[in-house]
Amino acid sequence: MKIFVKEDGDGFLARVRGAQNLFAFGRSKKEALDELSNVIDMMMDFHLEQVDRERRAKNALLTEREAYAV
Repeated sequence: MKIFVKEDGDGFLARVRGAQNLFAFGRSKKEALDELSNVIDMMMDFHLEQVDRERRAKNALLTEREAYAV
């Protein structure tokens, strides 16, 4: 993955190439990168929560199917 930081108005925009939702703004390059790190952490938490919800749904489905197999 490639990280880009460029001047944007009164600050800097940091983004991950190829990842539409991974970008952040800061008044300095360092602040933009720090904010991008926070965005990535939040997106990872979001996706982990989705995976956990889907895993619980799959387990509930398997339990339900086992009840009918008897």
